[in-house]
Amino acid sequence: MGNSVFPKQGRELDLGAGQGQDSRFFAQKGYKVVSTDYAQEGLKLSRQQINEILKDHIALEELDLAHPFPYPDNSFNIVYAHLSIHYFDIKTTQQIFAEIKRVLKPGGIVAIMTNSTNDPEYNTGNKLEENYFEVHPGMKKRFFSVETMGTFAKKFQTLVLDNNGEGYKDRRKDVNHLIRFVGKK
Repeated sequence: MGNSVFPKQGRELDLGAGQGQDSRFFAQKGYKVVSTDYAQEGLKLSRQQINEILKDHIALEELDLAHPFPYPDNSFNIVYAHLSIHYFDIKTTQQIFAEIKRVLKPGGIVAIMTNSTNDPEYNTGNKLEENYFEVHPGMKKRFFSVETMGTFAKKFQTLVLDNNGEGYKDRRKDVNHLIRFVGKK
């Protein structure tokens, strides 16, 4: 996603990294990565996958995206969020975008992929607010369109904004309907 716009080196913040596949990818490219997740299980699985070569390039940290990030202003060259910021209400989602902007260095790149309103789960379960549903008991999801992503990301210069994203599982099914946003601070 937007590989040519990424700086050649620097610090990368991976939000909601899960098992750390993308964190390892960035570390292999030479970035110093702060790989975060809220789930201890994800961090544990990620830790098991980090080899000797990458261990000095990846720091694993527990992070609840619903709270202010514990990082100084202007501290990352890249903030990356692959299917991790779509679990929140409007107010929290706005706060997450503000925190991303705060921790990005001037000229830094943000790359985000989210569920879209074309997702089969859209408009299922209990509607909590516009484009935000409790799709299963205890599982809340926000669904983005190109327009709503543009609204949330309006304080960034837009480099890529479309609905052509694909996740790991989607690639096997030839599905690409995720919202992609790449922006610059």
